[in-house]
Amino acid sequence: MGGLRPDHRFAGRAAEQRFLGDVLLDAVAGVPHAIVIHGEAGIGKTRLAREVCSDSQLNVLWGSSVHFGGASVPFAPIAGALQDWLSRADADERAETLAGTDELSALLPSLGVSGGVDATRLPMLVDLVLNRIAVRRPTVVVVDDLQWADVASLDAMAYLIAGFRSQPLVLLATCRTEERGEGHPLHSWLADMRRMPFFGELRLDPLDLDGTSSEIEGLLGQAPDVELAAEVLARSDGNPYLVELMVSGLSGAERTLPATVPAALREALLAAWHSLSDQARLVTRILAVGGRPTSSAVLTEVAAAHGLDASSITPCLAEAHDRGVVETAPDGTSWFRHPLLADVLYDGLSPDQAAELHTDYIRVLESRPTEIEAADLAIHNERAGNLDATYHWSLVAADHAEGLRAPTEEAIQLRRACALWETVSPTIRGGRDERIGLLRRTSAVCERAGWPEVSVTLLTEALSLVNRKQQPLLASNLLVLRANCRWQSTSPAMADLDEFLEAIELTTDFPESAERAVAFAELAETEGMHGLPNAEMHADEGVRIGRTSGSVQALGRAVCARASVLGDYAPLASLAEADLSLQMATACGDTNTANDAAIIRFNALHELGRWAEAAELTRAAYFSTLADGAGSWAYFLAGIAALELIDLDRWDECRALLRSALAGRSAGIPGAAVRLAASRLSVRSGRTEEARQHFDRVLELISDNFNPLRPTVTFIGIELMLAEGAAAEAVTWARPRLTALDQPPDPWDDEVLPLYAWAAAEAARVARDRGDPAGVAAAVEALDGVIDDWPREPFVDAMGGVDVQAMNQALWAAEISRCRDTPDQPERWRRAVETCGAAGCRWYQAIAQWRCAEAELATGWTSPEARDMLRQAHRSAVELGAGPLQTEVEALARRARIDLHEPVPVVPVADDPVLAGLTDREREVLAFLVAGRSNGEIAKELFISDKTVSVHVSNILRKTGTTSRVAAAALAERRLPDQ
Repeated sequence: MGGLRPDHRFAGRAAEQRFLGDVLLDAVAGVPHAIVIHGEAGIGKTRLAREVCSDSQLNVLWGSSVHFGGASVPFAPIAGALQDWLSRADADERAETLAGTDELSALLPSLGVSGGVDATRLPMLVDLVLNRIAVRRPTVVVVDDLQWADVASLDAMAYLIAGFRSQPLVLLATCRTEERGEGHPLHSWLADMRRMPFFGELRLDPLDLDGTSSEIEGLLGQAPDVELAAEVLARSDGNPYLVELMVSGLSGAERTLPATVPAALREALLAAWHSLSDQARLVTRILAVGGRPTSSAVLTEVAAAHGLDASSITPCLAEAHDRGVVETAPDGTSWFRHPLLADVLYDGLSPDQAAELHTDYIRVLESRPTEIEAADLAIHNERAGNLDATYHWSLVAADHAEGLRAPTEEAIQLRRACALWETVSPTIRGGRDERIGLLRRTSAVCERAGWPEVSVTLLTEALSLVNRKQQPLLASNLLVLRANCRWQSTSPAMADLDEFLEAIELTTDFPESAERAVAFAELAETEGMHGLPNAEMHADEGVRIGRTSGSVQALGRAVCARASVLGDYAPLASLAEADLSLQMATACGDTNTANDAAIIRFNALHELGRWAEAAELTRAAYFSTLADGAGSWAYFLAGIAALELIDLDRWDECRALLRSALAGRSAGIPGAAVRLAASRLSVRSGRTEEARQHFDRVLELISDNFNPLRPTVTFIGIELMLAEGAAAEAVTWARPRLTALDQPPDPWDDEVLPLYAWAAAEAARVARDRGDPAGVAAAVEALDGVIDDWPREPFVDAMGGVDVQAMNQALWAAEISRCRDTPDQPERWRRAVETCGAAGCRWYQAIAQWRCAEAELATGWTSPEARDMLRQAHRSAVELGAGPLQTEVEALARRARIDLHEPVPVVPVADDPVLAGLTDREREVLAFLVAGRSNGEIAKELFISDKTVSVHVSNILRKTGTTSRVAAAALAERRLPDQ
């Protein structure tokens, strides 16, 4: 809001004002923040935000969440904030800021741009525009009443926060503590945001006696009697808004409240409203029925049906504004200063009065097609008793949400339609088949929204409507869908094989049906996932039936299942089948199968060692399936692609991908995959606390016995504990996850072994350092136990290709040697350095170089090889942003007195006669002198003799007029300050 005015009556929040003032100052300095202000209704959250923003020189954009009968409007507060900016920006600023963002017209119809909308791009476009606005002038985006924000807005805000780096931008949200029941989406949003840097929270407590006295003094212009202040505090519970209402009309000289002052919340809220004129009270009652900020034009038309002249609306709103009852936003809409008053006024209407006003709103809104909000009309019709129209507008609102790729909002509307079914006219809703269709659609949307438990309930209801003897194929399809949803909703372990078998039995009389092919496919995939027999036979049967069924979708699903089963032992064949399935699924628009095929393709490519291809294709599949409406499982693709990018040492690309994926806040298995990647990247980047938060969230999202992610969870758990300095605990925690399994470990478990050996070696080192032989023995025994219990020679299946196999074997052997403290450690680590380089794994190679140098230096001799290893490891750590590794390398270099500075080319400017007189080779040598290298080190780097280096150094001293190599280096640094 552009013209915020300070409220000089604001009192009792000095500490909070200072905190938020510092936040805004940080934004000016390029440090972004997202702050949520929590507190009960009337505690002063919005008032605090206004006060702080009014004193700042920042650009303030204000958006409010809409709460109307449980309906939610996608992107409502975001659109409000952007509309606030639009109302004040000039034509040039609009053109520059909105360039290339035509799709935002879906949120801002006033832009007047028409065309198709890729809804998956909306969070990115919002982020782009807000950052452009902030670049022009440091900006605060205020979201009022976050507890009512729609999920699409929460996702957009999460995307914005995930991208915080150095923007002059603050996201400031107010949030009621009493508007969040169990299952409220804000719970998971806050849990996820608390794991983000730059995110913070501020909780407003009720005023104490001093704060209440200060508040009254600001309102009445004089210090109140302590008895008055104490009574006000007792009746208001320190709620500033109630304090204001209770003392309105007092002179300040009173010692107690008058007997007529109400003590109940309802009466306190109505105190200011009762002081309005009859007409103003009627206008505000009409406004309350509107359910959300309403334009004066709509209010005027509705009020006209109740005897109010158009010319009286503006004066009535002005009167209500002056009495602190309503506020008017820059876009001309009006709403209550305290939203609770809207609820109180609405509750004061009789059912007939409310229904009449809702009917008037329906008439007015339907006459304005460009302003129609289907979700609002659904609520107005429901409260007017028009159930057929409520059903219709709920479906229209669902279709609108589907177009915006807002599955949560779509699910809310569809669930209302399902609940209304029995009360809607058959001519409007249709018959039993239409009801089953609605339940299936709602179930699918709920699954995409991450609500598999709701999907199970809806599919169970649909099954109850199906006569299995008369409609066996439909029953079979619903059983398969329910089994899959149930697998996701039970902290997944084992899917219900009995339901798949029943689904197959129901199709016995239809041996070539698509339903039978899908049932066999789902059975096979589940059997394969859990290592059960007959998986391949059932997959082949599903493909055979799929071919004869004539259904491309069924065949694509069956081929996908066979690709999954083959992935356990034949990655090339699995890859071919996955590609074929993906083609068929894309051709027929089956996003679920396309998503699954992309996951299987990734697994095959990873197993074959084609990591870069796996990352590229899977990242592209994530964005394409998300755009096609695949729902929460698209985020699983993002998670595994991000993990691959980490191993490819493409950490910046991984951060960008995780920013998008974390903003989606998916739950269950997909959410766990995303957070596993975020945890690993955070560990390696040195953000251990953030990594722990992500990892703990993983353990909340999936069960400990979920086999497909168990190796990854174990790997990252060990790495995290090592970063936390808990090597012995990591050994204890991980051992049963590797050896005490219901089925033999698979090749994915082999990848964990080198890291487990690292933990054991580190635990042994710590024990040796503190003189604890028992601790050393325990670490060695734990490692030997895993070696003895492993059912086969590790890495023989060549997971990741032969180069990766050789790397893992070398790292495994080197860490075993370190744990046992054998004298062959330098040799083992040199082999690890070579194999990591051959595999193209720079981070692992830097680890091996550090360990190799450490082992060499432990012999008491600082060899040139050790120096080179440390410098190369340091260079990799710096370029990757691997803070912990960089710290370890630098510490070792200090102990060994090894200079890690890299030589910087000496390129003199044209007018520098001193350095320009040096030859190219002499400038190369001078660069090494600046880096502090010895003649022997320079000779090795340049492949020349020590004597030749000495000659070059003598020439440098003579040409530069310096007397020592140190002086020559200092001269070069002074002459080339930018280098």
